[in-house]
Parts: sequence; structure tokens; C-alpha cells
Amino acid sequence: MGEVNTSREHHLVPKYWLRAFAEDGHVLRRWRSGAEHRTPVRCAAVARDFNTDPVAEGERRVALETYLDHRVDAPCAPVLRVAREGQGPQDEAQRALLLDALAWQVVRTRPFRSFDEQVGVHLFPPSWAVEAVGCCEEQLGRPLSDAERMEGFWTAVRTAPDPSVVFDPCWRCAP
Repeated sequence: MGEVNTSREHHLVPKYWLRAFAEDGHVLRRWRSGAEHRTPVRCAAVARDFNTDPVAEGERRVALETYLDHRVDAPCAPVLRVAREGQGPQDEAQRALLLDALAWQVVRTRPFRSFDEQVGVHLFPPSWAVEAVGCCEEQLGRPLSDAERMEGFWTAVRTAPDPSVVFDPCWRCAP
């Protein structure tokens, strides 16, 4: 993947998109009050450690930011430039790059991050529980009765780990 991106300032909108709307290296920023001011591209749409994994260590902490930098933003910048010039993506590979960048743009925003965290809080425990019940059946080598399945399910829902931590649910089902 090349060099690791160690910057702690992560752009919510890629710099190459911001540069497309910039004048003299600045974009116009508007506050909710209506007041406007010029902001350098390097400081626009930035959040500190937004794509940093707080659980991982070393290079893995910035794996997402590095991936976005090397695998999404860098390859898509020339494709977007051509599209802005009215020529559109030239082939299927360029269309795929542009669609990938657009999809990533949706998920690299604060509203999506908030939505994702809320979904995780509500859906992770029952998903974890379904996997745990399946794991128990596998470890036991037999299907659970309806009563065992419900007891196992609700126990796993109540004891599910935080959704930001990923474990294998089979650890609960030691034979």
C-alpha cells in the first residue's frame, strides 16, 4: 500500500474535491449564521483523528486513512478532473473508481459515522447472539431446543461486547 498516512488531520471531503471548488487555494466557508470566510483547502472539512481506529495499534490505527489516501483519493483525482472537464470517465475502470469514491464520500461524513454507531449499538447485540447460538449448536454437535435457543440468545444479547470490539462469538461456547 506504500507509505502509511500518519496525518492526524483527516479530510471529510477529499482535498482534490475541495481544490476543484477553490480559488487561490481557498474555499469559501459559510457559518450557519450566514457569515462567510475563506479557508485554505488544507484546513477545510477536517476532523482530527476521524479515521483513526482507537482500538488498533501501530499502523493499523491509521489503516483506513491510509487506504482512503492511496486506494481511493489518489487514483480518483485524475478521473474527477476529467469528469469536471465534461469528458466523463473514459472507460469502465474509471467509472468504477468514480463510483467507489462517491460511495466512500457518503461514509466519510459525521452523519454517517453517527448513524453507523447507532446501528451498531442496536443491531450488534442481537447479531452477536444469533452467531453465538449457532456457535453453541456447532460446538455441541446438535440443535438446541427452542427453550435453550431462547435462553442462549437473550443471555448473549445481555452480555454482548461493545460493538466497536470484534471478537469471534464462538469463544463463549467452549465444549
